[in-house]
Amino acid sequence: MKVLDFIKNRRVYLDGAIGSELLRQGFDTSHADNLNLTNPAAITALAKSYLEAGSNIVFTNSFGCNLLKHKCTVAELEEMIAAAVKNAKSAAFGRENTFVGYSAGPLTELLQPFGKLSFEEAYEEYKVQALAVNKTAADFIVCETFTDIKMLKAAILAFKENTELSVWASMSFNDNGRTFSGNGVRNYALIAEGLGADVLGINCGFGPDKMLPLAKELLAATKLPVYIKPNAGLPKFINGKTLYDIDAERFADYMAEIANCGVSILGGCCGTNPEYVKKTVEKTANIPVSRPTTLPAAICSATEVTEVKPFITIGERVNPTGKPRLKQALLSDDIDYVTSMCVAQLEKGADVLDFNVGMSGVDEPSLLPRVITAAQAAVNCPVCIDSSNITAIENALRVVSGVPIINSVNGDKEVMDKLFPLAKKYGAYLIAICLDKNGIPETADGRVAIAKRILARAAEYGIPKNKLFFDALTLAVSVNTENANITLNTVKTLNSLGLNTVLGLSNVSFGLPARDVINGAFLTLAKEAGLTAAIINPDTKENTNELAVNLLLGKDTNCEKYITAFSDYTPVKVSADYPTSVFDCILKGLKTEGLNEVKRTVTADNYFEVINRDIIGALNEVGARYESGRAFLPQLIIAADAAAAMLDYIKSAYIAEGEKSVAVMLIATVKGDIHDIGKNIVKAVLSNYGYKIYDLGKDVSTEVILENIKLRKPQIVGLSALMTTSLNNMEESVRAIKNYDKNIIVMIGGAVVSDDFREAIGADIYSADAQEAVRKLAPYFAAL
Repeated sequence: MKVLDFIKNRRVYLDGAIGSELLRQGFDTSHADNLNLTNPAAITALAKSYLEAGSNIVFTNSFGCNLLKHKCTVAELEEMIAAAVKNAKSAAFGRENTFVGYSAGPLTELLQPFGKLSFEEAYEEYKVQALAVNKTAADFIVCETFTDIKMLKAAILAFKENTELSVWASMSFNDNGRTFSGNGVRNYALIAEGLGADVLGINCGFGPDKMLPLAKELLAATKLPVYIKPNAGLPKFINGKTLYDIDAERFADYMAEIANCGVSILGGCCGTNPEYVKKTVEKTANIPVSRPTTLPAAICSATEVTEVKPFITIGERVNPTGKPRLKQALLSDDIDYVTSMCVAQLEKGADVLDFNVGMSGVDEPSLLPRVITAAQAAVNCPVCIDSSNITAIENALRVVSGVPIINSVNGDKEVMDKLFPLAKKYGAYLIAICLDKNGIPETADGRVAIAKRILARAAEYGIPKNKLFFDALTLAVSVNTENANITLNTVKTLNSLGLNTVLGLSNVSFGLPARDVINGAFLTLAKEAGLTAAIINPDTKENTNELAVNLLLGKDTNCEKYITAFSDYTPVKVSADYPTSVFDCILKGLKTEGLNEVKRTVTADNYFEVINRDIIGALNEVGARYESGRAFLPQLIIAADAAAAMLDYIKSAYIAEGEKSVAVMLIATVKGDIHDIGKNIVKAVLSNYGYKIYDLGKDVSTEVILENIKLRKPQIVGLSALMTTSLNNMEESVRAIKNYDKNIIVMIGGAVVSDDFREAIGADIYSADAQEAVRKLAPYFAAL
C-alpha cells in the first residue's frame, strides 16, 4: 500500500523527536546524521521504540544531510542517506502498514537577496538528496521545520522533479503565527499546495497548546491531509540537562484537542519520546476524522494573502511601453528604480503588481526573475508575471515568492498547451484573453465562446475555473463607440457563469483627452457589471462623469461632445515613482536611490545629523514596523542593507579612520549548531547602529570564543542557538565567558532560547530578534 492511500481518512501517528532523544541517551548530537554510520543500532532502536509505542510512520535521521553542512563528497552524502533510510527500514521490517519518510531540513544560509545562496543553488542541494533517495527504499519525502517559504519551494521542486515519491511539507512558526521571515500559515498552505505537496504540516517551534490555533488556520487553508508535530513545550536547562515543561499526559490532552479540530496525522518534535506517542495514541485513536471543505480562492506573496473576490487592483506601471525612464532603468540594470515604482503603486492602493520587462536590448528570461525577486523584498503583495516569452515566464515562476498570476493565455491551442502545464506545476492563476488565432471577436457572444473553450481546455489540465481571470478585452471607444458596451456585456455574461474577469482598463481611453476621467468612469461601470480585477494605474479613481458614461455606454454616436468638453482639461498629476529623502529610501530599501541622495545632500556640517535623524531614525521606524507585524524580515534586511551603504559612504568621506564605535561585539553560533541565519541578521542590523561586530561564524567552540575575547577585547558577546541539542554548549560558553570577565555583557538568542533559559545560565540579555537586540543593548551604551 502507498503511504498516501494509507493516510486517507484515518487516524495516523508519526514518531517523536530524534535529536533531543539521542541527546538524552548521552549521544553527541552536534552532527547527529553521522550516527547513521557510526552507531546504526542506536538509530534503529529509537525508530523501533516509536513504532512499538504506536507510530505508523517514522522519519529518517537525516535532517541535516546536505553538502552545505557536511562539506563532504556526493558519494559520502549518498552513503549517509542510504544508511539513514536503511536504519529506519530495519526498525519497520515485518510491520504491516508501516512507512518511512526521508527527512530533509532547511539549509543553513539565507537565500538571495538576503544571503549568499541563490534559489538554483538551493535547488541543486536538494536535488543531490533527491537523487540519493532514489537509490533507497524510502516511502516518501518530508521537508520539515522550514522557516523560509522560498527555500521550501526550492526543496519541493527538487524532490518533485527528481523523484517519483510523494512529498510532504512542514513549516515551523513563531507564536505570532509567522515564521522568522514573515511567512503566514495561509501563505504557506497556498504556495506548498500549489507546488504539488501531498501533505502539509506544522512542526517544532513550541508545544501543542500554542499550536492549536495554527492547526485550525492550516485546516481552513488547505484540502490536503494535515499533520501536527509539536514540541513537548518549551525547553529549560536545569542541572546540565535540557528538560521540557509539558509532560506526556498533558501533551496527549492537547493533541486530543488538535485531533478534534480535524487534524488526522499526529506526532511529536523536540522533547517528545515514545511515551508521548503512546499517550497520544491512547487519547486520540477513537476521535473521528473530519475536515472543513470550503476554501476561498486567493493569490499571495510570501507574507500577504489577497482573496480573488470581490475586486482586486493590478498595478500596471512596470511596463516599459511609453516610459523612457523605465526603459533606461531596465537597460542599465537599475533595479532600484523599478522597485521604487512598485513601492509607489502599492502605496496608491494596488493589491497586485504586474511585471512586464519585455523590450529590445534586454535578456528578458534573465531580467524578469531578477526584477521580481528584488521587488518582492521591498513590497508585500502578490505578483502578475506578464510576458510572451515562455522561458521568461518559467524562470519567474521558479523564483517568485507566492502564488502568482500569469498574464496571459488565449484561445490558441498551442498557447494553452504551453502555459497550462506551467500554471499547474507552479500553482499559478492565469489571465485568459478572449481571443484566438482569428483575432478579437466583434461581439460579446464571440468572446464568451472563446472563454468557454479555454475553460474546457484548462479543466483537462486539472486547472479549476476559479484559477482563471477572463479578459473581456478593452478596445478604444475613439475607434468605435460600441467597444465599451461590448466589453461590459462580455463581463456581465462571464460573471453570470461564475467566472472571474479582468480588464486592461486604460485602453478604453486611447486617443482621447482627460483619459483619467474616462478610465475612472469605465472602472465604475465595469465593477457594476461584475468585474473581478483591473490592470490599471492605481491612481485611477472611480467616477460617474455624465459625458464619459454616455460615451462609454454608446449614448453618443461620436466622441465630439466629449472631446470639446475636455479640450482644455489638465490631467491629474501622477505622483513620483520613488521617494527622494534618505529616510524614505531606507524605509523602502532603495540602496541606489538612497546613496545618490546622501551624496547629493550630506556635508561635513550635517553628516552627524543625517546619521542620527535620517539613518538611525529610519532604522528605528522599520524596527517598530517589524515588531508590530507591519513589516517583515525582507524589509528589515533591505533597509539595513540600504543604511549600511549610506553609512559606509559617510564614514569614508567624513569620519576619521578608527573613530570610536558604540561598542565592540563578538557574535557566534555555539558549538554543535550550524545555523547562522538569525545571527547574520542581528549582525547586519547592529552594525548600522554603530556597533563594531566580529563574526566568529557557526559551530564555534568555547575555546575559540575565549581566544577572540582576549584578542578583540569586546564589551559584548552574542551567542546564538537554533537546536535544543546545542543548549548545553551555550551554557558552557556563557559560564566560561563570565569566569573570564564578569563585566562582559553576554546576549543570547535563537529559536530554542528563552528569557528563563538566560536567567538559568547566567547570561545578561535574551533577544528574540535583531530589533529587540537594539532596544535591549541601548541602556548599556550611548547611541551614535
